[in-house]
Amino acid sequence: MRFFLAVILLLLPASLWAACGGTDLRTTLPAENRARIESLIAAAPFGEGNHWIARRGGRTVHVIGTLHFSDPRMDQIAADLAPVIAEADTLLLEASPSDKAAFENEMGRTPSLMLITEGPSLIDRLPPEEWDELAATVRSQGIPPWMAAKMRPWFLAVSMAIPPCLRQDKDIQNGLDMRLGNLAEAAGVPVRSLEDPMAVIRMMDAQPLEEQVRQLRAYISMLGSGEDYFFTTSESYFDEQALFALHLSEQQFLDSSTLTPAESEALWAESMAGLLTLRNRAWIPVIEAAAGDRIVVAAGALHLPGEDGVLNLLQQQGYSLERAPF
Repeated sequence: MRFFLAVILLLLPASLWAACGGTDLRTTLPAENRARIESLIAAAPFGEGNHWIARRGGRTVHVIGTLHFSDPRMDQIAADLAPVIAEADTLLLEASPSDKAAFENEMGRTPSLMLITEGPSLIDRLPPEEWDELAATVRSQGIPPWMAAKMRPWFLAVSMAIPPCLRQDKDIQNGLDMRLGNLAEAAGVPVRSLEDPMAVIRMMDAQPLEEQVRQLRAYISMLGSGEDYFFTTSESYFDEQALFALHLSEQQFLDSSTLTPAESEALWAESMAGLLTLRNRAWIPVIEAAAGDRIVVAAGALHLPGEDGVLNLLQQQGYSLERAPF
């Protein structure tokens, strides 16, 4: 689930970018763990690559894996992809600019989507020792404990996944998807949504509050936090190996989860089904129905690879796939 934020970065000032350094956790793995993950990537359909071209008859679909955080390296990537966007009949994003704006307005009008607006806060819903530990953790992440206590567990976990060094930047969300949307708008290319943005929130908040509280530490572990995780996700993405970061997250989550092994594996599988598999499958009819014969699909890089990835699903629809420069 960590990739939910990775479900955003702009060209940061040099001082801020330096503050968001870290260790690439891939380099610290024991050799056998790295070999295991690399074998999983090698076995996965379309396990690497951030830009693929799907062709069927006279129809061409460029599928581009994005990172929702900005990064200085995206300047050149966006420039290289500008001709692809300019020639497109339609650009499909997870959420178009207009749908994203409507989503943000809805979130602002409905605080209960993000906050505990009725009943006790997390202070009273957690055992005292567990709250004290959580309060220390959120304080180290730059989040006031009183504020964290009012957050719904899924929203608190998502908030903690953004390193403090980025929260101060007003352009944090200028990732590749937003950049491509701006290019399309400038070129007069229609931009459409792959899905209703609110569907993801409904999925994240589907469990009763009591169950979310019980699984809170697992949520936080799954989403991750800190600069090392952020740095590893970014480096994996620019190496066009986003799947590596996902398998590393899974390994670390299962190793550190406070739930039973069976509960941890079930939670991971359920989360992946909701955030990847079901969404990917729902996007295929949207892609097929998109107007024109030159379509660009730009979505989080983890939606591309795997048996249930967008690329394999398109191949099952009769498209031939070719990896393209990124």
